[in-house]
Order: sequence, then C-alpha cells, then structure tokens
Amino acid sequence: MRIGKVLTTLLMMSLIPAGVCSAAVWQPHVNAANLRDTITVQIIHHAEPAIVSITAKKVVTRQVNVFGSIFGGPGIGPYVRVPADFLGSGFIIQKNGYVVTNNHVVDQAKQISVTLSDGKKYAAHVVGSDPQADLAILKINSASGHSFPTLTLGDSSTLMIGEPTIAVGNPFGFSQSVSSGIVSAIGREIHEPNNPVPLKNLIQTDAAINPGNSGGPLLNAYGQVIGINTAIRGNAQNIGFAIGVNRLYQLISTLMNPETTNGLLIPVTLAGERTFHSPSTIDEHVVLAGTHGPAVVSVDGIATPNLLDAYAALLQVTLRQKHVVVDFSNGTTRSYPVTVAPPTPAEIRELRIIRAVKQVMGCTVEQVTPTLGEKFNLGVKNGLLITQVNANSMAAKAGLKPGDVLVQLGPYRIRTLNDLGALLPRLPNQGQVRVMVVRHHRLGVGQLTMP
Repeated sequence: MRIGKVLTTLLMMSLIPAGVCSAAVWQPHVNAANLRDTITVQIIHHAEPAIVSITAKKVVTRQVNVFGSIFGGPGIGPYVRVPADFLGSGFIIQKNGYVVTNNHVVDQAKQISVTLSDGKKYAAHVVGSDPQADLAILKINSASGHSFPTLTLGDSSTLMIGEPTIAVGNPFGFSQSVSSGIVSAIGREIHEPNNPVPLKNLIQTDAAINPGNSGGPLLNAYGQVIGINTAIRGNAQNIGFAIGVNRLYQLISTLMNPETTNGLLIPVTLAGERTFHSPSTIDEHVVLAGTHGPAVVSVDGIATPNLLDAYAALLQVTLRQKHVVVDFSNGTTRSYPVTVAPPTPAEIRELRIIRAVKQVMGCTVEQVTPTLGEKFNLGVKNGLLITQVNANSMAAKAGLKPGDVLVQLGPYRIRTLNDLGALLPRLPNQGQVRVMVVRHHRLGVGQLTMP
C-alpha cells in the first residue's frame, strides 16, 4: 500500500468521534484469480454462521378423520387440539445471542428452539415482539459469556431498484437455503392473515422466498441486512416481500425494553444515531433519547458501540444492583436507579377483575397462556385457570375445583380476564347460571347459584 494512502486512511480514522462505531468491518472482494469465488459465495460464507433455523412448537386445532384415509376426507370427525411444529428463520444481531425473526413465526409458541448452521441446537425465548410490525426478538438460552457470530444491520432507506439481493432461510425445512435476485420495488404494502394492520414500506424482491423463509435476512451486495423476509404472493412467482431493516432498528428500544422484558424500571432511554456513507459504511453512536450527544460509550462497564449492545447491556441489569452507571464520551458519568416496574394500566385492570371474581364467585383465577397450558397440560390455549376455591363459596357449590379451566359463563365464551370482568356485573341477582370448565381434557358443566 502506498504511504500516502496509509496516511490518508489514518487521518480519516483519527477524525471519527469517540463512541462512533463503523459498521463496515467485513466486505467481499472481486477474486479475479477464481471466478467461482463470487461475491455471493463470499457473503454466504461470511453470513451463514449467524443465520438460524427456528422451530416453534404450537398447539393447533385439527379435525380427526374417523374413517381413515380410505373413506375419509375433510370435514369428517371431531376437532382436537394437537401439538405441531412451525418452521421459520432468523439471524443473530447481537453477540449475546439475540435473534431477529417474524412475530408470526413464534406467536403463541409453547416452546422455541434455534438451530445454528453448524447443527448446534439451543432453546430460546421471546424477549419482545410487535405483532403489527410482525417482528420479534428472541434470546438464545446459552451459558453466560458465550459469544455468537452476528450480521450487520444495513440501511433500507437508500435502496436502489435493481440492486442485488440475497435471501437465506429455512424454506420447507431445508435449512440454510440461498436464493439471489434484485430489489424489484420498494414502498410496497400487503395484508397478512391475522394482522389487522397492513405491513407498509416493504421491499419487493424476486429472490425466492418460500414458507419457512419467514424471519430470515435479505442481504445486499456487501452482506449487510437490508430486510427481514416476511411474505410471499401465493399465486405468483418471484414476488416476495421483506420488512425494511430500518423498521427493526426503530423498534429496538421497544423490543429490548428492560421494563417489559425483566420487569425493571431503569429511567434511561437510549437512541442510536447512524450516518450512511455510500456505498456501505455506516457510522453509529448511542445517545440519550431526545439528545444529540455526548455519545454513550459504556453501560455498567460494558462497551456500547451500537444500540444493540447498549440494550443488551441494560438487559443484563438485575434488581440487586440498585443502580446503573452510564459513561459518556465527554468523560462524564451518570447513575440511574433500578427499581421494580410499576404495574401497567392493563395489569391493574386485571388485578381488579381477579379480586372481583374472588369476591363474587369465591375462587381465584389466572389467565391461561401457552406456557401455563404446557406446564399443567391443560389442553386449551385460552380461558381462565382456577387456582383456588374457597370452601362453601358459589364456585365450590357448583363443583368447581383447582385445575379447572373456566371457558364459558351462561351463553358467553370466556377466553380472557376481560371477558369475565365484563360478565360479572351482568350476573342475575338470583337463580342459576350455567358454567362450563375443562377438566382433564374433558368438558364439564356446573350451575352457579346466585345468592
């Protein structure tokens, strides 16, 4: 390398402000000596260790064919709740094992596992999700200190129609499948099943995206993530859609919020400031939200060159620490208290309903969740689990027992605490009201006698 070029490079490096991180660490190159060693080959070799296959175990409703495959067909036999595996894709965005995928891949999952390209399999859990944006962040359950390979988040606001794209994922269970194409269009809008809000500002690509690709990365010619593959047009070929990576970046502070994830209130909100330098360099630094500096350089002694590392550091905070120390690029330090997060308005409303149920019916209930259903083998995905029944109460006289799942009151189906809360004030002052519960996977009926 010529001396003048070295000095220019060193000078440019010296002008980078403290706390600024450049995302352009690795780049592919044109290999004139080996035409098989293309840009795509190099990108996949570099990115593959950070791309994962996801298996989400869910409980679904299916109809049993009582006549078997000879006589049977759709619409024959009873409906039953059975476990099923849903396949998806994802990619690691932070070295501690934080993984991005689509919300619909892991929504209502009872169990989640993540498989790396080398075949290693880990359990994982949801850190945060946004159903309307169809994004979720998972955390791989690994030993403390384990470091995972990561992908670099690019910039989806500067995409050019026709620029190369690479999609990697787990279509139909074929893990680490690669397809390539171009950016076909930007700013698309589609409607997903079970999502009342349309997904907007999507990237359209002709890189092959199939069922199982959901949650995997869409990469540019520099190996940076520009989108999260999310949907296909079922009646068309070579039309796939990806959520722009900038949408994910905007949601990091929400998806990795210590208050909703760990129940801890830390009165500091961080934001990332990124500057894009064509064609592939992104400078980033972290600041307090609503300010433009100085840069946050560490949280509790953990370096924070980017927003993902900053929130990963906040999620390591425990209540016993009592405070978090944040260091800034200008040499100052601030300490923030750590307390238990107060209940949300929704949680306060649920507590009031639980108290009302105990007062009126004489039993304690808890909202059924996938985790709760699996723990107690309830066989249902919603309803209210009865955890305690007071002696001589209305519930006891109706024959209700701990372990029952309340699913209906009178003619009304009960799925949530809010459902029951709306019905309690409407119970008659006298007479009887039918109550239905699930006990040991069987439906039972009792009568609540009004006083």
